[in-house]
Amino acid sequence: MVQSLLLMALRIANTAAKFLLTIYTARYLGLSDLGIYGLLVGATTMLPAILGLGTTDWVLRHIATMPRDEAIASTATRLALPVMLHAVVQPILWVVNHALGTPVPWHLMFTGGAILFLDHIASDTSDLLVGRGRIYLANIIFFMRAGLWPPVVIAWGLLDPSARTLECVLLGWLCSLVLTWIVLAAHLFAQSRWRAVGMRASWIAGGVRASVPFYIKDLTGSVSLYLGRFLLSAFLGLELTGVYTLFWSVANVLHNLVVFSVVHPNLRRMIESAQQPDPAAFRTLERKLQVEGGLWIAALAIAASIALFLLLPLLDRPLLQQNLPVFWIILAATALRAGADSYGFMMLALHKDRAIAIVSIGGAIASAILNLALLPVFGLSGAALAYLLTGGGLLSARYYITRSI
Repeated sequence: MVQSLLLMALRIANTAAKFLLTIYTARYLGLSDLGIYGLLVGATTMLPAILGLGTTDWVLRHIATMPRDEAIASTATRLALPVMLHAVVQPILWVVNHALGTPVPWHLMFTGGAILFLDHIASDTSDLLVGRGRIYLANIIFFMRAGLWPPVVIAWGLLDPSARTLECVLLGWLCSLVLTWIVLAAHLFAQSRWRAVGMRASWIAGGVRASVPFYIKDLTGSVSLYLGRFLLSAFLGLELTGVYTLFWSVANVLHNLVVFSVVHPNLRRMIESAQQPDPAAFRTLERKLQVEGGLWIAALAIAASIALFLLLPLLDRPLLQQNLPVFWIILAATALRAGADSYGFMMLALHKDRAIAIVSIGGAIASAILNLALLPVFGLSGAALAYLLTGGGLLSARYYITRSI
C-alpha cells in the first residue's frame, strides 16, 4: 500500500501537469491547437505500437529474471530496434509530406518527429525498468518526459503572451525529453553499467518472431484507443477534436493513476506468481488489485467530475458546455478501459499470448465499426459511445479469459 501511495503521488504530479497543460491550451491557444496537440499525443502512442514490433512485452517478461549484465545487454538490444526503424520511417514521412505539398509545416514536422523519437525510446526504457523491478526510477523517468515540462511552458506563456503558441508548447516538450536522456545516460554510466551494453541480434530476432501476438495487440490497441480522435478530426474538425481531447484528458487521470500506480507496478509479482503450480497466489494478488483498483476508480471518478465542474466556467469555451454530456460517457468508458488494461497485464503474466492478440483484434474491429456507424449519426457523442462499448467489450473478454487457470 505504501508503494502504491508513493507511486500514486508521482503519477498525480505527472497527470496534474498534463491536465493543467490541456486547460492552458484550451484557454489561451484555442480548441484547434488543442486538437493538434491531441493528435500528436495519439501519435506518441500509435508510432511506438507500429515500430516496437510487439517486442516490449516479450522482452519485459524475459528480463524480469535475468542477471543484471544480461538484462542490460538485452535492454540495449531492444532499444536499438526502434532507433533503426525511426531512422528509416521518418525520412519516408518527410518525402511524403513534400510530395503532398507540405500539409504539415516543416517546423512542426521536424519538432514533432524529434518528440516522437525521443518519447518513444524513453517510454520503452521506462517499461523495461518496470520489468527489472526499478519501479521508482521508471516513474521518475516517466515524470521527467511527461510531467516536468508542462508547468514550465504554462508559466512561460502566462508571463509572456507571445509564448502562447503551439510551437512553444512543443519546444518545452522537446527540451524535457532531451533532459530525460541526459539523466538516463548518467544512470547508465553509474556503477559502470555501460560496460554491460551489447547487441544480442539473434536473441532479438527470435523475440520479433515470438512477439507477433503482442504486435497485433499493440497495433490494434492503439487503433481502438485513438481511432475515434482521428476520425473526429476528419469528420467534425479540429475544434470538436479539441473538445474530445479535453474531456478525454480529464477522464484519463483515472486510467493513469489506477493502471500505472496500482496494477502495472505489480507486473513482476504477477509474472512470478503465475509461474507457481498452485494458482492461489495469483488469485490472491488479483483480488487485492481488484479491491484497491476499484476503490481508486470510484474516488478518482468523483474527483474528475468535481474538477471539470469547477474548471469549465474558467475556460470560457461555450462548445465545452454544450457537449458536457459527452464527458460522462467518456468517464464511464475510461473506467472500463482501466479494468480492461489491468486484465491485459494479467493475461501477459499468464502467457495468454494468442488470446491477447485475438481480443485486441476484436477490439480494434469493434472500435472501427462503432465509430464509423455512430459518428455520422450522433457526432461527438457517437465517438464517446464507441469508446464506451469497446472498453466494456475488452474488459468482459479479458476477464473471462483469465478465469481459465
